[in-house]
Amino acid sequence: MFWLFTVLLFILAIAFLLVPLWLRSSNTEFASEKLREAENIALFQERNDELEVELAAGNIDQAQFDSLMLELQLSLLADVSAEPPASEGQPRQAKSARKTRHKTSKPQIATPKIRDPGFMVPVVLCMLLPLAAYSLYNQWGYIDDVELMGLFQRTVDNVDDPGEAQDLIVSLGEVVQENEEMPWPWYFLAENLANIGLFNEAEIAYQRSADLLDDVPEKALILGRVALAKYINAGLEFTPEILEVIAQARAINPNEISLLQLLASDAAEREDYSAAIEYWRLLIQASPNSEQAQTLRVNIAAAQQLLAQQSPAAADSPVITLNLALADGLELNGELRVFVAARNANREGMPPLAAVVLIVAELPATIRLDNSSAVGPFNLSSAESVYVSALVSNAGVASPQSGDYRVVSESFALNSAMAPIDLVITEQVP
Repeated sequence: MFWLFTVLLFILAIAFLLVPLWLRSSNTEFASEKLREAENIALFQERNDELEVELAAGNIDQAQFDSLMLELQLSLLADVSAEPPASEGQPRQAKSARKTRHKTSKPQIATPKIRDPGFMVPVVLCMLLPLAAYSLYNQWGYIDDVELMGLFQRTVDNVDDPGEAQDLIVSLGEVVQENEEMPWPWYFLAENLANIGLFNEAEIAYQRSADLLDDVPEKALILGRVALAKYINAGLEFTPEILEVIAQARAINPNEISLLQLLASDAAEREDYSAAIEYWRLLIQASPNSEQAQTLRVNIAAAQQLLAQQSPAAADSPVITLNLALADGLELNGELRVFVAARNANREGMPPLAAVVLIVAELPATIRLDNSSAVGPFNLSSAESVYVSALVSNAGVASPQSGDYRVVSESFALNSAMAPIDLVITEQVP
């Protein structure tokens, strides 16, 4: 299929060159023919004027004039017509008139010939172009990977089919035996090995693939697979070797999805919810509007509640639950910082009682503020009524500046039966 498409593209490219060349040649021949006819008519007019002068001067009589005019007309008709006149007396007269015309006619313009350089050079180039292109592609192209795309795509499309995975393992195994220096056959071989639970073999193949690549983002992805295979083989525990692989991958791409998922899952399993929340937030940034992002936001809210329950001081502290979102149609840079703060409504100008920081890419989000969110000497328990604000800062600072976006709630009393507060960021700071 690849070669068929390349042949069709070459034919199309050659057509762009040869068709205009052919049209130009045809137009030139047509123009030359028209020019020849125009010259013949001009010669006829010139000869006609000469005969009229001869008749007026008395050098010829009317009968001679009529005879010569007939010959001249027949000659012109023979030159501009597709077929010569068919009458018997005309050939001799036309020949005589044609002799008279040839005495004063101008050289005819030659039409382009097929052997002319202007025609032959483009034709030769069109013939050499496919040969040169295929030779260069064979030398520097990725034809080996192109020919393997069928096996790669079958691996991507394979879902819970051990038989297909085994067939692909055999086919890809033959490929890597023929050429052990191609990274992607090793990677897809490892994918199929992992699909049927052969994680020891998959780890070896993943590692071989990673070793054959330079420090490009794709290598971080493959190292993530290496770490996952090692993690499974180690009984779902991190080892120094696994942490070294993770560090190597994150040095290339700190937000590699597979690594963040692995780290978040391990942190949640160890009940290190603070670390899990950080990794979940990075995953949300990668695709803030996906279904997975919505699930992760629920996980973050649940983890925050568990953190609050683990703190004895937080058991009786007030809690503010805030649903924060951007207005419909408002598009902001996903990396901009969002400062959410609760302040004492009765003491303006004081530091926030509770605050959290996130980024625009995490919105919409459900945020929990309690005494553990305090950033100064006072917490929520020190106030009777508060208000909540959210600031999207272009400069990355918590103080509002012109051009930032900010929303502020009404003041409300703190109590144990507080309903969630909905805030939508709409207005820009003047």
